[in-house]
Amino acid sequence: MTPDELLDRGLAEITPVLTAAGFAYIKAPTAYDDNGTPYASGDFLKGDRRLELQVRRSLNVVRYHFGDDVLSHDAVVRGARAVDDLTGEAQYPGFSDDPMAGFRHLRADIERFGDIFLNRGAKAFRALKKWVDKNPKKSGIAGLGR
Repeated sequence: MTPDELLDRGLAEITPVLTAAGFAYIKAPTAYDDNGTPYASGDFLKGDRRLELQVRRSLNVVRYHFGDDVLSHDAVVRGARAVDDLTGEAQYPGFSDDPMAGFRHLRADIERFGDIFLNRGAKAFRALKKWVDKNPKKSGIAGLGR
C-alpha cells in the first residue's frame, strides 16, 4: 500500500471525530524525503488550529499546532493527563504490524485526551504547552512512569 493509500484509508478512522469538532481536512501533494522515499501528509484545520499528519509505511508524525505553538502527540497526552487530571495511557503509536492500527490508536487518544485542542481556546492550549515546557519528559528508567 502506498503512503497516499494508507493515509486515505486511515482518514476514515479519525475524520468523524475531527469533523464533529469543526475541523476540515486538506491533503498535501505526495512529497519525498532526502532519501527519495515518498510520504503522504495532510492537515485538519479549524481557525488557527492544525492537526498535522504524515504517513510513510504507517502513521509516523502527529503534531498539534495552535497559532505558533506546536506540540507532539506525546506532549499533548502527557499535558492533558496532568492539566485535566486524566488517567490512562496513550494508545498511539502502539505496537502492531497493522499499518491502520496507528489511526485507530490516534482516534482513541484524541477522544480521550484531545478536548483542550479540539474544543477549548488558545488560552487553554497555551496553558497545556506551558505545563509541557515546565515538565519535560523524563528519559531512561525515570521516563517509564507517569
